[in-house]
Amino acid sequence: MLDSACMSLKRLFRSLLLLSALLPVATFAQQPNIVFIFADDLGYGDIGSYGSTVIRTPNIDRMAAEGARFDQFYSASPVCTPSRAALLTGRYPIRDGIHGVFHPESYQGLDPQEVTIAEMLKDAGYATGIVGKWHLGHHEKYMPWNQGFDEFFGVPYSNDMGGLYYFRNQQAHFEDIDQRYMTKTYTEEAIKFIDKHQAGPFFLYLAHNMPHVPLYASPEFEGKSKGGLYGDVVEELDWSVGQVLQHLEKLGIAENTLVVFSSDNGPWRLMGSRGGSAGGLRAGKQYTFEGGMRVPTVAYWPATIAPGTVPDGMATMMDWLPTFARMGNAELPKDRVIDGKDILGLLTGEGDRADQELFYYMNGELRAYRSGDWKLKLPYQGMGGWLSYFHPGFAKGHELLLFNLKDDPAEQINLAGKESEIVEQMLAAIDTFKSSLGELPDAKVTGKNIDRGPYIKLLLTIIGKLLLVGLIAVAVIWLGLRWAWKRVRK
Repeated sequence: MLDSACMSLKRLFRSLLLLSALLPVATFAQQPNIVFIFADDLGYGDIGSYGSTVIRTPNIDRMAAEGARFDQFYSASPVCTPSRAALLTGRYPIRDGIHGVFHPESYQGLDPQEVTIAEMLKDAGYATGIVGKWHLGHHEKYMPWNQGFDEFFGVPYSNDMGGLYYFRNQQAHFEDIDQRYMTKTYTEEAIKFIDKHQAGPFFLYLAHNMPHVPLYASPEFEGKSKGGLYGDVVEELDWSVGQVLQHLEKLGIAENTLVVFSSDNGPWRLMGSRGGSAGGLRAGKQYTFEGGMRVPTVAYWPATIAPGTVPDGMATMMDWLPTFARMGNAELPKDRVIDGKDILGLLTGEGDRADQELFYYMNGELRAYRSGDWKLKLPYQGMGGWLSYFHPGFAKGHELLLFNLKDDPAEQINLAGKESEIVEQMLAAIDTFKSSLGELPDAKVTGKNIDRGPYIKLLLTIIGKLLLVGLIAVAVIWLGLRWAWKRVRK
């Protein structure tokens, strides 16, 4: 009898959750606020709720415990610009010719004809703002104010690139940025935006520059983490998340605000201790193994998401646009393909993603395909392959690989030889998808103007290891020759 009553209460509770999820669609007055917080190059293993034991992230962990924590959430690219384009448009970035990262001398950007989350929600009555890193083109027609954002405070690209200045709306402030206070500055600006638009509905895109190298933490956080400077930076990001959550609660609007925290791609393992952790996943940024594109993602929405929700199956960065459209009673673009799927059901625990497919792209090349639990990794020639013996940030080439991600998320067991039928089916699906893309635009020029400091440090590290190996080899040869000479003399 008691068990039956408990089951009835559980069903009632889940029905109420689903009803609350549908309410934002039903009436304009119920539109939820949306805060999307993006970290830069944060690894899957850099958050406490994702297994980190050296970096403290109590606020993000609270979001995970009281909301939803995705185990299998993917960026659409293992590098920055394409990932951000996919987030804002809900589409694979190759559809717009975005294959790589824009730099200060890049003269192209996200096509103004693309429809962004900001444009879509603005048409539905939302105030829209971005605080932080844009990185989708810094010439006038590509800037945030021409892509649907009412307000902009931040920088046009990554913090390792030259000519970095803050913009406030359309005005650049040509003063050097003290990056130690960048996270704090963004947090203050985010709170100002929330204050200004607390009557709602609003969409705030808070895109931090950290923990992309070079790393900077404010004096209050520097030297405080067991995870070194990288840990200091991530712990300050967690503080920033806490400030946003507290302010929403202070204003009494937390219940009707969805807050999402995620990362644009995996950790930059080339940077060693300053590049974060993939948490046991293979490789990191720049690679289409899981460590490069599976990212920590949590969603917190007290009125709608039940505590402890762990969505079943995969989801992608492209899914947010159709999900936000449903939540905000906004109209999806009908004149183009939207690759993302509505995942509101995943957030509420009342549904699944429409399909379990992902095409992994890097530099405009399709390098892997996931279908259900299976992932097919196409042959790859590698990047600095022999250097992988000296540094884990490089990767050797490989043949055709097939992994069962459910059993082998670390991608260590190649089943291609044993599962030839599955390989054939997945290769056929790849051909079908490529055919469906039609004629794609030319790749947009990216450029190479960056701060060489981190790379010089990396080069010196590798040279040091090579010299050490060389000295050991010389010593072994010398000892061997000496031993042989003694044997000859005897």
